[in-house]
Amino acid sequence: MAYPREIFLDQDTEKRLSSYLDDELYIHYGERGQWMDDLLRHQKDYWAKPSQETATFPFKGAATIIIPLTAIAVEAVHARVMTTLFALPQIVSASPIDPKWSSAARPVERALDKELKIMKFRDVIDSSLLECEKFGNGIGKIGYEREVRSVIRTLEDGTEQEVDVVTRQGSNVCATSVGRFLLPFYSQDPQSSPWVGEEHSRSPFEVLQLERSGLFRPGTFDKLKEWIQLQDQDNRFEKGQQDLEKTAPAFPKKIDWVEMWVSFNVDGNPEGKLHEIVCHYHKESRTFMSVRYNWHDDLRRPYRLAKYFPVEHRWRAIGICKKNEQFQKEVTTQHRQRLDNATLANLRMFKIHKNSGYGPKEPLFPGKMWFLDDMEHVDSIQLGEIYPSAYNNEQATLTYSQQRTGVNETTLGMPQAGTPGTATSDLARIQEGNKKFDYIYQNISSFINDLITDTACCMQQFGPRNIEYYDRAEGGDLVKQFFSLPNSSIRDGLVIELGRAGTKKNEILDRQNWVQVAGLLQQYFTGALQLIQITGNQQLMSAVAQQGLVSATEAIEQILESYNIRNVDRITLRKLLESLNLMATPGPQNGGPQSNQNSGSFAGGTSGLVQSGQNAGMGNFNQIIQALGSTNSNRSTQLQIPPGSV
Repeated sequence: MAYPREIFLDQDTEKRLSSYLDDELYIHYGERGQWMDDLLRHQKDYWAKPSQETATFPFKGAATIIIPLTAIAVEAVHARVMTTLFALPQIVSASPIDPKWSSAARPVERALDKELKIMKFRDVIDSSLLECEKFGNGIGKIGYEREVRSVIRTLEDGTEQEVDVVTRQGSNVCATSVGRFLLPFYSQDPQSSPWVGEEHSRSPFEVLQLERSGLFRPGTFDKLKEWIQLQDQDNRFEKGQQDLEKTAPAFPKKIDWVEMWVSFNVDGNPEGKLHEIVCHYHKESRTFMSVRYNWHDDLRRPYRLAKYFPVEHRWRAIGICKKNEQFQKEVTTQHRQRLDNATLANLRMFKIHKNSGYGPKEPLFPGKMWFLDDMEHVDSIQLGEIYPSAYNNEQATLTYSQQRTGVNETTLGMPQAGTPGTATSDLARIQEGNKKFDYIYQNISSFINDLITDTACCMQQFGPRNIEYYDRAEGGDLVKQFFSLPNSSIRDGLVIELGRAGTKKNEILDRQNWVQVAGLLQQYFTGALQLIQITGNQQLMSAVAQQGLVSATEAIEQILESYNIRNVDRITLRKLLESLNLMATPGPQNGGPQSNQNSGSFAGGTSGLVQSGQNAGMGNFNQIIQALGSTNSNRSTQLQIPPGSV
């Protein structure tokens, strides 16, 4: 589908809107100046580049090295976060809330995984998480994109024709730079703020493409031609990073504008309601490149904030750069002093009596012989002394840094300094050290969960990036039914709860867990049958055997599902048990989704186990024995298997 329709405001309304945006942006740019300076300083600390290559004070050639404590901590935490989040191929975990929809949980999980991988979710969100760890905040954005490009095609009759090709369409994920993110400091959440937005800077070619794709109004590029700026007018944060990297482009031409999600009274009535609108606004020319109503069904704004370590009642959080700022400076200063002291301590100067006969250019070399009239005519001068306390002070500061950031030799996989401790003490230290990381990881997980839910809502509203998925993928019709539900049912997780695949929610660990559970079930039911055999109660033995078949069938189906094996119901005893009315499956009569494909145990899933527990549980032996065809307690049970059930 194309972009949502634009709204064309009258001249007075556009003037009111531009005045409101100009005032708000002017105030915000004034309040964020010091914050931008902090970001630039923190980025410089992370980059750890000396201000000068050769020092001239306190002597020429003094140490200029910067100890990159911030970079060490950031890279260790970032590698740990990314490995924990994306070490396994599975990204999304779907947990059925409504048992009638348990058959659709795994297909929905795979569909969202496919969508996120097409969007290159991991690669894009990597930048947001890195900024979160460095500066305290990371901003992710889930929206809709559509790109149209033109090409000349040769038809069958040999004629050429211009064809518009939709190269990208559907949900997309963006990592918004903290230096470009716009949110007033008095607000705490982008969803409840009067406005939120971001700065954009694109090349003229990209702006023209966005106009042809329908994002901007026709004629926008022609209006903004004269406002093309050079790079020195670009974002100050990004320009500072380019200066550190020495990667500033040569004479790039850019067009700058802001994207604003605003609550604004479009009608102009003093008592009128505020409307949720989205506008792309060029500040210098006061030109609206596009204005639309908020097109999301739940009127959400697409920006999601990740917080590393929060500050109370503020949306701005604390990152590793801020935590390590003073310690990096102190360790760097102490390390330089120690190097300079060692350099001076290893230097020797000579004092020579002016009447000794030696000049200022006298060569020095080992084994040189000095012929003196007086033994005190030539002597050496030592410029410094080595003090062991300098190293101790540096180690003490390093300990404070590790305590603040939570990154130490254990986190880095390095051997413990000093006398090694016992294995028990090391394990206790690791467990205590993980508490801070677990807290930070929970904050990041909440951020990822919000992005996953926003992606599902975009798929519900705009469809998947490739509609053909519904017809080709296993369980595609169940996925289609799920995304046909109301937006609120998907967002609030009323049917299926969506989230990231964590340490307890991924196929590989599910497989390992269910293999262990299957062994426990076997021991449990085998032991139960042995105990019941002593009592001689054949009815109880038949009931336990029936429940054991149901439990074992469910366990083996869970294991086979984790291997993504198709037609699981043809491998297990499910069809046999269903034919005997001992293992029910949800269907249209129960209000659940109906699949036309053989999707294995997705046709029953855990819901079948719930229903079997109700119909064939331990407390309802009479129905079980009757279903099994038992005649009396003294004769063995005979199973009547209908023809063609296997």
